[in-house]
Amino acid sequence: MKKTAVSVFLCIAVMLTAVACGSQSGPTNLDIKAAAAAVIKSGAYTDTMSETGDASTAISLYKLDAADVADSDVYFSSMATAEECAIFKAASKDAAARILTACKDRQASQVTAYQNYVPTEVAKINAAIITQAGDYVFYIVSNDQTKVASVLSQYGVTVDAGK
Repeated sequence: MKKTAVSVFLCIAVMLTAVACGSQSGPTNLDIKAAAAAVIKSGAYTDTMSETGDASTAISLYKLDAADVADSDVYFSSMATAEECAIFKAASKDAAARILTACKDRQASQVTAYQNYVPTEVAKINAAIITQAGDYVFYIVSNDQTKVASVLSQYGVTVDAGK
């Protein structure tokens, strides 16, 4: 009886481990255009947001390798604020890591640019959501990161808006 109980326990433990190892750390088929549009419509922005409409613009501004980006949707403000919404689908996990680094570099660059231009925007930039979820990378600067986090959670993306 003891051997049977131990065997059953071990089988369950092995199955749970296999399931956990096979799980994704982010969404597997995110509609980035819908997610970005939902973030923009969330009321988290104080400025008028405009979609780039051209992946090459985002690739250039974020200093990305075009081969790393499978898809993207990027919105910028009128530049009176530092607000942005960028969602990238990377070509691979390694590419996602490179895009994440580029987003962090973008944040540092924006802090430098806005320190003398509109210093009140620096706090927003420092509170940016910069995260990777599977093959997706998010760089979002808004006036209300809690609203952004709420929208992203509806798409299976968990972020810490309180950092």
